[in-house]
Amino acid sequence: MQCKCWLLVGVLSLGTAGAENFTRGASAARQFGVHEIELRQRPGGGNPFAAASTVKFTAPSGRETAVKAFYDGGETWRARVYVSESGQWRWQSSTGENGVFRATSSALPGMLRRHRDNPRQWMTENGRWFLNLSDTSYFLFLADHKEWQRYVREDFALGITSLRATAIPAKDFGSRPPQSEWDAYCADADCTRPRLENFQTTDARLEWMLNNYPEMYVQMILFPRGSLYARDEAVWAKFSGGAKKLLMEYMLARFAAYPQLYWLVVNDTHYGPKFPNNNAMASEVGEYFAKHDPWGHLLSTGPVRFMTFPFRGAAWVSYYHIEDAFQLGADKVEQYRADPMHVFLGEDRYEQDRGRVDPRNPVYYYRCLFWSWLLAGGSANYGGRWERTEPYSETGSKPYRNSYGDANPDHRTYFQGLKGLDSVIYIKKFFAERQLDLAGFEPKDGLVPSSGGGTGQPRPKLTHRGGREYLVYDPNAAVGGMDAAPDTSRTARFKVDLTGVKGTFRVEWYRPADGAAEAGEEVMGGAAIEFVAPWKGCDVILYLRTR
Repeated sequence: MQCKCWLLVGVLSLGTAGAENFTRGASAARQFGVHEIELRQRPGGGNPFAAASTVKFTAPSGRETAVKAFYDGGETWRARVYVSESGQWRWQSSTGENGVFRATSSALPGMLRRHRDNPRQWMTENGRWFLNLSDTSYFLFLADHKEWQRYVREDFALGITSLRATAIPAKDFGSRPPQSEWDAYCADADCTRPRLENFQTTDARLEWMLNNYPEMYVQMILFPRGSLYARDEAVWAKFSGGAKKLLMEYMLARFAAYPQLYWLVVNDTHYGPKFPNNNAMASEVGEYFAKHDPWGHLLSTGPVRFMTFPFRGAAWVSYYHIEDAFQLGADKVEQYRADPMHVFLGEDRYEQDRGRVDPRNPVYYYRCLFWSWLLAGGSANYGGRWERTEPYSETGSKPYRNSYGDANPDHRTYFQGLKGLDSVIYIKKFFAERQLDLAGFEPKDGLVPSSGGGTGQPRPKLTHRGGREYLVYDPNAAVGGMDAAPDTSRTARFKVDLTGVKGTFRVEWYRPADGAAEAGEEVMGGAAIEFVAPWKGCDVILYLRTR
């Protein structure tokens, strides 16, 4: 049987559409949601954004969390809490106000954490392993991009579980000087007054996402680079210490209670001896957020393509974000194997971005990228038409022209729809249907003797749980790189070294292109065993588990 790939239609949504996961005032809150109170008494001070007002929230267990109140226009200040417990909560403000609200238990997943049993993996607050299948949407929070709700709905139905987005995006990305990106954040030259309407837009969209798609997480890119590519930062370095503190306090006060966020200080940035301002900004923001974020979101920063993560061992870092290209073998995870950190490939090659390096078989390419990185113990990101917040199903209905500029050889127009997410839903289904997670698994490609090959090239990947369960992904590749494609003339065939492992193993084959599954004959441990897939021309998953 030949492999065929198609877009899964009518996927059952796991979102809780219409649920009040963001609550206010005296209304009942939900555990692992957000609750907000509004202060009636104006805090003192001339600049309302700098008003030093705090609110102490006391959880049912007696645990206290103090947060800054934030200015929201007019005579309005608000304070928010991440509702970590069910039961009765109390709050007391520095302006003398107080109140109570009750939180009910819920099935919400809650914040992302480093996994308690495996710090190289992530889990949600409710104790479940988190399967990170990421997409890039830098302009998700830009007011001019009106199709954002449909974009989120479609990405969720396609299997995506997290989005990469700029906290406060600017219009016309890349066509104006770096200061313009900071203008989206700052209403004045000294950045002592945040541009309120932009923060409110981001806020409203996060609230909608929490209420409708609480299982969709967002890697929030906190700040713009403040320089041209390959240059040292030139905006943040000029702000006063007070202005920096005000802006970081404001972002934490406004956004930190949202459970679906994890932080990236800045994206796509050069670090090292030639870039002292870039180094200083990442450390300054990272250290401040690590110290003052009341709920300790996952936190990293984004180096440029091919750069080794520059802040290994820094106390404020809780995962490694890297960029690379054609990393279909997931080899870069091995570079960090000694570190107890999740490695996230935040950018590989994007679909419909630069025609001379765009993957030519995107359905296969991104499926291979996701599976390889997952079985290597990390996770990877897809990106298609990242300059638009454009629903996936609409990408074939109108041409797309990127913004690289007429003189740039990468400036081109694309007419066909995106394809790279067509089979991602079957990754999500595989783990969900088997109630399987990777927290207890250990990557060990050496148990698949045919797993050699060039750096980054697609090759068999293996991970196992204590010799009791084995997962193998065989890309069955004819070629790698931008031309990566399966060998349609070959049936996947490989050996798994089960020497020294006792017991009888159930055998299941899974076709990641379309979710087909087929049982194989049981095998006994104790030797290297050859497995032959039941389908020709496909990449395959082999799942072994003891009877």
